[in-house]
Amino acid sequence: MDSNSLQVKRKTFKKGDIIFNEGDIRDNGYILEIGQVEIIRCRGEEDEKTVATLRTGDLFGEMALMEPGLRSASAIAAEDTVAYLISSNILEDRLKGLDPIVTSLFSLLIERYRFSRIENSDDGEVFGRVLSTAGKAFHSPTSLTDFSLRKADALKELALEQEIRRALDKGDFKPYLQPIVSLADQKIIGFETLIRWHHQDRGIIMPDDFIPIAERLGLIQAIDRKMLEMACDIIPKMHDAVSGVDKPFISVNLSGVNFEDDSMVMGISDVLNNANIDPHHIKLEITESAFIGNADKAAKILDGLKELGVSIALDDFGVGYSSLGYLHKFAIDGIKIDKSFTKRTRDNQKGMDIIQAIVGLAKTFDLGVIAEGIETEDDLKILQQIGCIEGQGYLFGKPLSVGDALKILH
Repeated sequence: MDSNSLQVKRKTFKKGDIIFNEGDIRDNGYILEIGQVEIIRCRGEEDEKTVATLRTGDLFGEMALMEPGLRSASAIAAEDTVAYLISSNILEDRLKGLDPIVTSLFSLLIERYRFSRIENSDDGEVFGRVLSTAGKAFHSPTSLTDFSLRKADALKELALEQEIRRALDKGDFKPYLQPIVSLADQKIIGFETLIRWHHQDRGIIMPDDFIPIAERLGLIQAIDRKMLEMACDIIPKMHDAVSGVDKPFISVNLSGVNFEDDSMVMGISDVLNNANIDPHHIKLEITESAFIGNADKAAKILDGLKELGVSIALDDFGVGYSSLGYLHKFAIDGIKIDKSFTKRTRDNQKGMDIIQAIVGLAKTFDLGVIAEGIETEDDLKILQQIGCIEGQGYLFGKPLSVGDALKILH
């Protein structure tokens, strides 16, 4: 399916504009963002009747999402109005990411609504019955408040989706580089690429505030590809800034959502070929979410990535419930010990024992190890004693702009 057909579009209507006419072919449903819309039966006839007046957060034209056919009423912008267009393709795509129970209940509601319309052809009576049912479901003040909040949340997410798409087009996502060092001499051996959104109104937005939504909306693949492209652009500049034969690597995070896409390996291959760089200087960091679902498919994709010449690191190691099983099942070159374990070494011996066990396990599988979250000299000393070889954290440097990162390499 064309990815453009899965994009939520935002459309502006002037006061008096006809959004759709009674008898038009159903194409989209609408969510009202700003303004007011009147739903009119028999528009222009003697028995013309306004059956509903809709405001912010309301859904209309929704039968287009349920079954083909013709519009049973007209929708007119009663004032300047902005609405999001939702197609059946978009709805189907979003339902794929829901809990199966939620999807099942949603499908059941649609079928009951269809049956109600078929059983009684008087749409006015059906409309009243649906409103009555909704009123019973949301009869309490608390329920009404919750329902309003859900509508507000839906509008916020739709607005954020539009902003993310614009940010991608405008190049507002920027890479920041955090040093990765050899713990023996604190020499920089590489950088992790961390994304920041330079928003024109809100300033710098951190990834935790938009990555989960980008994953849910299917936008994370485009963001990850953009970050990989920028990392490839940085590598030659980074290598020009250092002398000697040991050239630093650069690591890029890949969301587990990418592993649902059969074309992932080809896409990364295209980026590497277009950049004309040695892929051995690229490290792709993944989390165990990449393996959840279809492990065989994930293994095949990892094998394909390895054939490209990049290396693979398992990020946030130790946080997941089954990370140990991944070390021998999948084509992984190294692990990154989650910063929560580094923090534990400050509090008790057990934290040290855990990291020592992880380091020993990694050596058994001939894997590289990077400890994250190193903030103090004591952290460094403990990890050196344990035998950890590489590390990352504020002790060695916070995430830097590309220009500042290149300066510290000189």
